Amino acid sequence: MQFLFKDRITDMLDFAIKQGEFIISTTGNISSGNDFLASQYGMILYNSTCMCLQTIGETLKQIDNLTNRQFLHIKYPAVPWRNIFALRNIISHEYASTDPEEIFNIIHSDLPPLICTIGDILTDIDANMHDGLFMSIQQQHTPTQ
Repeated sequence: MQFLFKDRITDMLDFAIKQGEFIISTTGNISSGNDFLASQYGMILYNSTCMCLQTIGETLKQIDNLTNRQFLHIKYPAVPWRNIFALRNIISHEYASTDPEEIFNIIHSDLPPLICTIGDILTDIDANMHDGLFMSIQQQHTPTQ
């Protein structure tokens, strides 16, 4: 059962990386937040980018919930997980107040290191570094007979 839990976390982290890589590849020609607002294509790209950022935040938040907040915050405290979750909330619930310049800054300053860190987390998982934690959490989620 532990491997199913581990596989689920791995799949979710892979998904977050793919979303981040998609954002970076599709926004390569954006040089400022204003570029998102300059054309219909820019607005489509902005909406797509925000949706991908939202799904990254939601996926990481689900991992945090699944692991009873014992994994991301504790094992990788250098990452501003709360800020990532907060951005997800802003995009989800206050989309009209999103700032294209801030989204641009997130894409260029924050997203590449996050993708690298998630890659490092996956490497750690592949090296079985978190098996004990995952086993413990899985046992907490498994109903007793």
